[in-house]
Amino acid sequence: MKVIQISDFHLRGDGKLSFQKADTMKALHQTIDYFCSMKDYELPEFFVVTGDLSEGGTREGYEFMREGLRKLPRPVYIVPGNHDKRDFFLEMFTEETPVKEDIKPYICYTIDEYPVRVIIIDTSKPSCHSGGLSDRVAEWLEERITEYPEKPTLVFTHHPPFVTGLPAMDEGFDQADRLAQILNKHENVTLCCGHMHTAIFTSWHKIPCVTCPPIAMQMEVDFRGKNDINLTEEEKKEEFKGGGDRFFLGNPGYLIHDLQGDRINTHYQTIPTGADYSGPWPFKYYEGEED
Repeated sequence: MKVIQISDFHLRGDGKLSFQKADTMKALHQTIDYFCSMKDYELPEFFVVTGDLSEGGTREGYEFMREGLRKLPRPVYIVPGNHDKRDFFLEMFTEETPVKEDIKPYICYTIDEYPVRVIIIDTSKPSCHSGGLSDRVAEWLEERITEYPEKPTLVFTHHPPFVTGLPAMDEGFDQADRLAQILNKHENVTLCCGHMHTAIFTSWHKIPCVTCPPIAMQMEVDFRGKNDINLTEEEKKEEFKGGGDRFFLGNPGYLIHDLQGDRINTHYQTIPTGADYSGPWPFKYYEGEED
């Protein structure tokens, strides 16, 4: 059994380039065409998109995203990110977010009918870039995590709860320790995140964790802090925020989570679009751009 994870489209629905550099509409079309051209045996049972579907969370952007995702040859499930809007998710993506009334408006749900169980949890906080675990979501997850103890389980979030080493992105995660305590109640769980715009593979509190590469804007991997002695004069002048605040125009990427026996292997793949990897460019809004 395979699950394909994709993440971070940051789609602008107004035809403009994100951060004046990234053609997110083109990236969406290239990604959909790529997966639609896959042979049947290459396809997953379903796709999971781990957040930041639309830049600024606009209805216009979500309409394009919905049209694109529904062209995919397998079902799609989605997770909210910090750029997303829960009300649009619940209104426009009813097929992709089978959320029960007991947890609304949080976008949390499970997919139980496969050999691998999937748990989707909402780590977004309205109007906030960082993420965390709310008390209500934590209580819901406590009830869900041990329902199928024999099944290998993938837990999908947008925000990673662990320190990544990219200072501009390491903003903290509310109730990270509580999340670890809950996940450790299951003996075979992998935490799958988005948000970082680069692939990371690690272990956190003995829990295997991955972050998915993005569809749009590949993060520059730079571990320097904003006051690092190795900053250039130009970077100081531009008020460099620390590594994790710039991107390249690279090929989109995705992850394949593949069940082998009782173990899940994760494979990193790229979508060959002929990107030139220009950059790095700052994640910076310019005059006239929406947040």
